[in-house]
Amino acid sequence: MTDNVAAHLVTPPKRVHRYAFVWVLVLGSFVWLVGAVVTAITGDDILVPTLILMGSFLVPVTMVVFALTREGEDQLSEDWLMMSFILGGSVGVVFAALVETYLLPTATGTFIAVGLIEEATKALLVIFVATRVSTRRPRDGMVFGATIGAGFAAFESAGYALSALIQHQQDHPVLNILQTEINRAVLAPFGHITWTALFGGALFAASRADGRLRVNANLIWTSIGVVTLHALWDQSYGWAILITYGLGGDGWTLEWPNTEAWIGSPTSHDLVVFQIVYGVLLIINALVGASWVWRRWHRYKRLAAERAAAAAASPGGAHR
Repeated sequence: MTDNVAAHLVTPPKRVHRYAFVWVLVLGSFVWLVGAVVTAITGDDILVPTLILMGSFLVPVTMVVFALTREGEDQLSEDWLMMSFILGGSVGVVFAALVETYLLPTATGTFIAVGLIEEATKALLVIFVATRVSTRRPRDGMVFGATIGAGFAAFESAGYALSALIQHQQDHPVLNILQTEINRAVLAPFGHITWTALFGGALFAASRADGRLRVNANLIWTSIGVVTLHALWDQSYGWAILITYGLGGDGWTLEWPNTEAWIGSPTSHDLVVFQIVYGVLLIINALVGASWVWRRWHRYKRLAAERAAAAAASPGGAHR
C-alpha cells in the first residue's frame, strides 16, 4: 500500500472549535431564560420539565464540552463519553441515594459519610468506564471523570429543582426553581465535576505499562483528598452557622456539626453574616479544588510530552 493510498484511509481528526463551550453556555442560557419567562407568563405546567432540565444540565454539559475542546481530547470515544454522563446521572445518583438512606449516620460524621459514599460511587463508575476504553492517558481519565461527575451534578440539580417546585407550588414556583438552579449552576464546576476529574486522572496515571489498572500511593491520597473536599463542602453550611453564632457573641463551638439548621430564628444581621461566611468557605474550597485540577492537568500534559519525546528518540521511534 502506497503512502498516498494509506493517507486516504486514515480518518481525519475531528475539528472542534476551542471555544465551543462558550456558545453552548450563551445559547443555552438564552433558551433557559426565555423558557422561564414564557413559563411564568403562561403558567403552562408542560414547560416546567424543560425549564428544570435546561437549568440543571446547562453548566455540566458546558463543562464537558470545555474538557473535550482542550488540546488532544477531541479524539475520545463519543459513545463512552455519553455513557459516562448517563451512568453518573442515573446509576450514580440512585445508588448513592440508596446507600445513604440505609448507611448514613445521624449522630456523628454525617457529611464525611456523604462524601465517602458519593465519591466511592462515582469512583466505581470511573473504574467501570476505564475497563471499557483503551486509552490510559491521565488527561483522558480526567475528562471521563469530569463527565461522570457532570452527569451526577446535572441529575442531582434536577432533583433539587423539582423539590423546590413541590415545596413552593403556591409561592412563585418558577422563581424558586430559577434560584435553586442558578445557585447550583454557579457551584457545579467546583463540586462533583472537579472531584471526579481528579480521581479519574489519578486512576489512569496509576495504570501499568500494559494498561492494567492498579492502586498506588498517589491514587490513595487523591481519593482521600477528594472525599475531604466533598465533606468540607457539604459541611460549610453548618460551619457558617457556628461561625455566625461566634461572631455574634453567642459563644464559639469547636466541633464538627452534623446538622444544617438554625437554633431559633436568626436576625437579618445574622443572615447577612452567615451568607458572607458561607460564601467565603465555598470559595476557599472551590479555589483549592480548581487549582488542584489545573496543576494535575498541566502535570499530566508535561508527562505526555516527555514520553512522546522519549518514544521518538528511541530506536525506530520515528517509524512508530
